[in-house]
Amino acid sequence: MTSPAFSDVPSERASDARDVEALIGKYLEAVRTCDEDALRSTFDPSANISHYYVKGDSVRVNDVDGFIGVIRSLHAKYDNAEEKAKAIEVRFVGPLASVRVPFGFVMGPNTLEGEDIFNLALCKGQWIIIHKSYYL
Repeated sequence: MTSPAFSDVPSERASDARDVEALIGKYLEAVRTCDEDALRSTFDPSANISHYYVKGDSVRVNDVDGFIGVIRSLHAKYDNAEEKAKAIEVRFVGPLASVRVPFGFVMGPNTLEGEDIFNLALCKGQWIIIHKSYYL
């Protein structure tokens, strides 16, 4: 994974930036290993996941369980299913963070290029994903 783009992060938010990077790292590892509990723990229970479906030129929306089902099905279909981040860019607005993660998604012998845009909230001292939008 490329180094996070924290150059625009104010010094007083450096600790938050490290915590956000750790959460995104946990998310990526959970996708790679299909660790459903770890993946679920990165999301707020009410989070939604929106996927821009290129072939259908439409948006599909999942809840956390539906998204975990998608990851599970990819692992069942391919020997490997891994989202490899190329960068992590973070912007903060109060207790919220917007995180952009361009990636290559490896599925068996194929790698598709895509991008995640996460919205995170700092709740009870912990960063949590409240929304994920992506295209692949």
